[in-house]
Amino acid sequence: MKLWTRSLLTVVAGAALIAASACSPSEGTGDGSSETSGNSSSSEALASVKPCEMLSSDTLSSFGLEVPGKTKSELPWKPGCYYEGDPFTVRMEKNTRQTVDSSAQKSVWAEFERLEVNGRSGARVITKGATQTRACGVMFDAGEGIVQVRAREIRLPDDEDECAEALKIAKKIEPNVPEPA
Repeated sequence: MKLWTRSLLTVVAGAALIAASACSPSEGTGDGSSETSGNSSSSEALASVKPCEMLSSDTLSSFGLEVPGKTKSELPWKPGCYYEGDPFTVRMEKNTRQTVDSSAQKSVWAEFERLEVNGRSGARVITKGATQTRACGVMFDAGEGIVQVRAREIRLPDDEDECAEALKIAKKIEPNVPEPA
């Protein structure tokens, strides 16, 4: 009976620890980053990054974006967050199945230009379907995937640089996500 009681207590204590760690909130650092961000390089670390929490409300507002953002998930491994704004709308997403190198092989790009985002491998991209929509994306490696920022100019005349805006936002996000694996 003692052995059974001890085993039961061990199982209950283990389950309580797992439940407590799963339910504990992650504390932000004030700039939208979470505890799992930073130097962790596992795909689980990137999986735990929430696109709507990659930047603080103050930082988002400084780019003319309305907060809070709206969660947009086309695919389970590619969740994103959409922000209305003026003169740009912005979508930030992570993709746990692609890297900059694997993305370069896709045939969807009208333009794919390699660049660095705060020293990380990245690219400026325009999809074939977006060449007339004044939309541009910047992606960079994070964990075992990528983070991508897409900026779209919402008004005429076409006098803003959506690629430069996407790069500025990507540079602010980069310190808040895991290093590439």
